[in-house]
Amino acid sequence: MIRKLIAVLLIGVLFIVGWRYVNLDRLLADVYYVKVPSPEVATQTSNGYRYDLIGYDEDGKKRPLAIATPSLLAEGDFLKVYVKEEAPEVTDYERVNALEVPAQLKEEQQEDESEPMFP
Repeated sequence: MIRKLIAVLLIGVLFIVGWRYVNLDRLLADVYYVKVPSPEVATQTSNGYRYDLIGYDEDGKKRPLAIATPSLLAEGDFLKVYVKEEAPEVTDYERVNALEVPAQLKEEQQEDESEPMFP
């Protein structure tokens, strides 16, 4: 009887401690990658800035995304963003190395940079 009680308490404690370190914004979220454009693209809102971007998943599929941030993001950074379900709002994001980004995103960003700004 005491063994069962100790086992149940141990499992309960592990569950509670483990749950504390789980980020609910990233749990069961889809992962996409974006490249931060120039600050002129950001829209100023009442509590920060909003970026409307196109994200790419690991398979190269595109999806429109909206990132709300308290401050401007550094131009040219690659972000790994987490999105839940079909909502376009990003729940969480983190900066990543360019080596982690899908090749299609890099290729399309290079094409955009090679086009002349003025005709």
